[in-house]
Parts: sequence; structure tokens; C-alpha cells
Amino acid sequence: MFEERCTLCGGKLDSGKICKECGLNNNKSEKNYKVNRGSCDGKPMTHVHEEKEIAQPPKKPTVHRPQSEQKIPKQTYRSTGLDKPDHRKKKTGWISKVVTAFVFLSVAGTVIGSLSEMDIPNSIMSEEDDDFLDPYEMLEESGDKLPGQGESAEFELTSGKYIVGVHIPAGNYSADISYEFDSIRVDDKEHDIFLYEYPGKEGEDYSDDLRLFDGALVEITAEESIVLTTKNAQSVQNEENPLTQSYEFEGDTKKIAGVDFEPGVYDIYRKEGNGMVGIGVNENADEESEEDYELNDYMINHIYIGDNITKGKGYKNVIIPEGARLIMEDESYDEERFIIILRPSPQIASTDYLQTYIDHY
Repeated sequence: MFEERCTLCGGKLDSGKICKECGLNNNKSEKNYKVNRGSCDGKPMTHVHEEKEIAQPPKKPTVHRPQSEQKIPKQTYRSTGLDKPDHRKKKTGWISKVVTAFVFLSVAGTVIGSLSEMDIPNSIMSEEDDDFLDPYEMLEESGDKLPGQGESAEFELTSGKYIVGVHIPAGNYSADISYEFDSIRVDDKEHDIFLYEYPGKEGEDYSDDLRLFDGALVEITAEESIVLTTKNAQSVQNEENPLTQSYEFEGDTKKIAGVDFEPGVYDIYRKEGNGMVGIGVNENADEESEEDYELNDYMINHIYIGDNITKGKGYKNVIIPEGARLIMEDESYDEERFIIILRPSPQIASTDYLQTYIDHY
């Protein structure tokens, strides 16, 4: 005779027909084994369960949304004893985010504004770009070249500004820079050439490949001098300076071109002491106007000259148009007085000093 097995799992039954494996009562009595019957059968609809049950919230049906909406996670709010989200907390979080963003933008704007107002030399701002960009890229695209033929020439230049084609001829140059803080800057707006070369500069060194076209401005900063050599120097076109009178100023002082001295182009020499000479030019000023402009309206070029100073003991080819301000600050030691001499430069581009300043300086 076959041994009875559990009708659910097939396990062995004990004497009371209870499965030893799953515990199912295999007595086929309606009292113990009822099909499709529930514990609530026969009770009224309003009856209450004797045991407490934890009601599970019904699951929401799945809604298929566009892909663009699915990518954006939605905020979930948990209720604390209430069925509704805590709107007060939601509002506070939103305000906090707005305030945080406003503070961040305000701080960022202040920092950016401060940097934009700082008088940072172009060489510092563009030094990183110079390491990666070819200053002659636009020149090669346009096909502009300097003539291959010309004169061999050498120029020993002290601190100052030199217009190519006026003070030095156009040509391909190499520069001999001696001191650590000496530098040569080339600004050629027409050909989009901007160079700033000095000893110790990282990246490409163009001091042996200076392509100087007519109209470019070359600024020399040297404790003594920088030597430029070329094998294809072109011709120059200039005129002699009509000014013949020199001027001597000393100490902390302010002078006005056209009032205290003749406007024009001067070489500034240090006679005694150390100090700063500021040349303020207002490009929008009317030469015939007697209006007294504020100093803030002037673009001031600060020139420091004296012993052991980067620009040396003088600065050449300083354009001082009508109405320009000359400001001196005495920084001498001991009992010395800061004394300078304004001496007319030998050659100039034009007697239209303001226009020459605007075009080149």
C-alpha cells in the first residue's frame, strides 16, 4: 500500500495527516480545508476585523512620459503625521536656493568687476595665449611679407617708444636683450602682430624673429639698451622736430602742455634723483577748449626713471599733445631732488601730436 503524501509539496505526513515538510493539514474536511472561502464570509459588510491590519497605499498606475521629462528627477516630500506635503518647508528650500544663487552671482560679479578695473599689463594677460598661438598666423594667411632685400643695420635703443618707418626702418630683426628685466614689445594693429619678449619667458621665443612693418609701435624697456640688427632695413620717412627749447622740472609738480611748456615730442632724461613721470593725455579733449578736465579723464602713462630702475635713466619719443598733463612724483633718497629735462626728440612722425598719439600710442 502506498504511503500518503502531502497534496501541496509531496512531503511525508504524520499520523494526523499533517505534512512534515510544509505543515499543511491534509484532512479533507470542509472545516479544515475550504476552497475559495475567506474568513469574512457570512459576516456583515460593516464588520470590523479583530486584528489590526496595516493598510498599504494602492500603487499608482504607471504613466509613460516623454523621454525629456523622465530625465528630470522630481522632488519627493514625506509627510510627518499629515497626508499633505509640508509646503512651508518646500517654500523655505526654494527661497534658500534663490538666496544662495543671488549671493554667488553677486560675489562673482564683484570679483570679475574688480579684475576688469585692474590695470593689468597686456603682456601678463596674453602671456599664456602667446605660448599656444602663432603671432604671425594672420600674417601668413594674408600673405604679407617684408621685402627680402635691404640694408644691413644695427640700432642700439634705450627705453622709449619707436614708430617703425619713422624712428627705425622696417625689416626682419633679431634682438639682443641683456638684462633680466629688459623687454621689447611689438604692437602692429594693421597686421595683428603682438609680441612681448623678455629673458626667461616661457614658450616660444620670437626675439630672433621680429617682423617689423611700417606703422608698428616698438616699445623698449631696458636698464641700459637693447640692440636690434637686420639685413633688410627699408627706408624711413620722418620730419625734424620743429621744437628747439628744452625744459627742466623738479620735485613733486604738475605741468600742462601749452601752458607751462610747448606741446610736442620729447625725450625725458633724469638729471638727478629717482621718481615717476606721468603723462596724461585726454584723447577726447578739444585743443581749443579751455575747459579744465578732471585727471580721471586722462590716460596716464607712468614712466619710472633713475638709478637701478627698469626703464633706466630716460625715456624717448614721448608725445605730449596740447592740454596734456605732466605729473612728477619725487621718490629720491637722502637729500637728492628729482630733476628731469624735457629735450625735443630728433625725428617725429607729424606735428599733429594728438592724432599721432591716437594712431600709434
